[in-house]
Amino acid sequence: MRKIFVHGLSALDLIHTVSDLPKYAEKYKSNSVYVSIGGNAANASVALSRLGVKAYLSTVIGNDEVGKILKQKLLSENIDLSYTHYVDNFKTSISSIIIDKNGERLVLNNREFNHVAIKNNIDFEIFDGFLFDSRDIKNSIKILEWIKNIKKPKVLDAEENTTKELLNYFSHVVFSYQGLKSFTGIDNVERALKTFAQKTKFQTLVTNGEHGCYYIQDKMIKNIPAIKIKAVDTLAAGDVWHGAFLFELIKKSSLVNSIKFANYIASLKCKKFGGSSGSPFIYEINENVVL
Repeated sequence: MRKIFVHGLSALDLIHTVSDLPKYAEKYKSNSVYVSIGGNAANASVALSRLGVKAYLSTVIGNDEVGKILKQKLLSENIDLSYTHYVDNFKTSISSIIIDKNGERLVLNNREFNHVAIKNNIDFEIFDGFLFDSRDIKNSIKILEWIKNIKKPKVLDAEENTTKELLNYFSHVVFSYQGLKSFTGIDNVERALKTFAQKTKFQTLVTNGEHGCYYIQDKMIKNIPAIKIKAVDTLAAGDVWHGAFLFELIKKSSLVNSIKFANYIASLKCKKFGGSSGSPFIYEINENVVL
């Protein structure tokens, strides 16, 4: 079984569905409610585990009531928590999420930044690939220094808080369009990507929701559109995309095939309600999709 090391944010999501997103300071009745795993790294770990990979999640969870629920949910997804830190007097991240009839979302998140020192007692050579989000930059850089000589795929889920120092360690950097726009100050996905990629040596990609994924090949900007579906819930779709993308990379699939597969897995997730709990299992994947 392939093994992937994932480092970053984990959270507990409290998800409500409504017909329309609230506009006024009033009481609203939700149509349904669901409690799910949340956070970039934890969501990606769920996607990887359901694809048949052994995901090892490096994160911080508080020894509080929310943390206990989150821990049990992660274990129920067969995610290895050997490298997870459990901390007293630390509030586990929790999000309240409202999803409308079109699958669009409003997110309120309570998150503490921690100062837990990650210990170097891990045999990183056992892993086939590495996935980081940009939420815990200090510890991420520490780990990336330890693994910089390991020549295996290293993917960054890059958001607006990404730093130049963090970027230098990765084989593939995947920005959300919002993240790249914030990082470059350029409000045009193709121009932002071209400007940014000119100064880097790693492979840069940009995901942009229903518009799919942009990347550069032979100095030309390419786009692989997202699969057209009726979205039920887009929550965690980006995190699931990152997990599926790395899943293909560690199998030495081409960049194009890795993007197409990630688009496909993210589309399946968006057809299901419940954040990362809607991530597909490997047995649900169309037999015509190359694994």
